[in-house]
Amino acid sequence: MLWAKDLLREALDNDVSFRLLCSLAAGTEARNGRENGRIAASIPRCRRDLAPGMARHGAQQERHARLLGELPARRGLDPVAVPPEADHALLLERRGVCPAHGKLDRGEPLNERDVVAHLAHAYVAETRAAAWLAPVAERLPDDPEAVRLAREIALAKRDHLAYCREGLLCFVRAGHGAAVRWLLRESTLAEIRVHRDVGLALSAHLGHLLGWRMARSVVLEARAHAVYAREWLVDRHRTTGLVPFERPAPPVPSVRPAGTGAPGAPSASDSPPGPAATASPGA
Repeated sequence: MLWAKDLLREALDNDVSFRLLCSLAAGTEARNGRENGRIAASIPRCRRDLAPGMARHGAQQERHARLLGELPARRGLDPVAVPPEADHALLLERRGVCPAHGKLDRGEPLNERDVVAHLAHAYVAETRAAAWLAPVAERLPDDPEAVRLAREIALAKRDHLAYCREGLLCFVRAGHGAAVRWLLRESTLAEIRVHRDVGLALSAHLGHLLGWRMARSVVLEARAHAVYAREWLVDRHRTTGLVPFERPAPPVPSVRPAGTGAPGAPSASDSPPGPAATASPGA
């Protein structure tokens, strides 16, 4: 994460910055939900087994987008337009990380490689998002509904991580291991760059909204570049494997009955060949 914990709490406590962050999160979930739904409906016939899980998660994301969009209203605030330079999903799409989006826009059919690219992109992006949501939930203002929603989204992302991992492992077992590793690496490199760019853009906007001193903004900018350098030099090499992970029991009983695991979550023995390392570029 590019911000120190106290700065994150400051941004969440302030009404103006809170509605910006909620609007950004809602927009990202809505865009990703629509794309998951479109891709699920267009998956090649030979991989239709992946469609129900993808469609289900897309519907979850669109629901979460609606709920995130309602959070500012609880403080009497209206949603705000998200600056394009801070729109994580838009920047990734512009970089062509998931070619399936462009193909669907052009009315072209998807092939198996498009599905692998989508799963790899989702795996990398959801890894970072799941890690980022934990401290956010801990530092939300005293709003039980906001905390509950953050934890529900975090659990949904853990479930989707298990789904993406199992889907990628199926392609590995079918002899596409090299393509899976290459696409994980390319997705991670793009995610690293976009994470830096969004962090810089958000720091600039929040600095303006919260009246940060120049020295504070310079320190945050330097930190963003330092995190990018570390991820580029070290963590980008950890993208050739799909390590198993434990899905924690949900902290809020009302979200889902405790003790349920991710459906179809793979076991440690299912790891594909190659170095076992996390696909996350480091959150």
